[in-house]
Amino acid sequence: IGVPCDYSVALCYFDESEQLVPVELDDQELMDDIFPMAEAIVAEEFGEELSLQRTPQTLTLVGELEEDDDDDDMNDDEDGDDEMGMDSDDDDDDEEEEVEVLLSFEHRGKDFNLVRLLDPILLVGKVDPSAPDNRLLLTPTESDQIMPLLEKAFLDFHDDDDNFDDDDDLLP
Repeated sequence: IGVPCDYSVALCYFDESEQLVPVELDDQELMDDIFPMAEAIVAEEFGEELSLQRTPQTLTLVGELEEDDDDDDMNDDEDGDDEMGMDSDDDDDDEEEEVEVLLSFEHRGKDFNLVRLLDPILLVGKVDPSAPDNRLLLTPTESDQIMPLLEKAFLDFHDDDDNFDDDDDLLP
């Protein structure tokens, strides 16, 4: 289990009900159309400081994002808040992922946003049979089988952790 070493990002748009919806990586036609435009805008806006990468399981932004509180304050006054929720594609419609809007642009008459995902993206791998020191990302089918088990194990562990008092000694 790991996380991307670079910033996890997504390309999103607003649907009819004003919900921020991610462009799915497996939507090859839309991603092939929109990604080069987003990549060029990132290069134009940030130069060599940042580059947008089409990596497996999540898009990533390579480089260092500058934290500029003055700009954030100005944007908060103008636009409300730069951080917002995005509908996740999980079965729980109540859950929204927190995102930070990095830039917005129009393509073919539709507004798109490049957002930084504030919740971590977990990458789960398996041993590469041809190179045992390497790992391969799970296939979508494998991920559908394994991820619910990992989520349950994590939640069970987290629930067990909540049952311990700070004064309880784990050792005899």
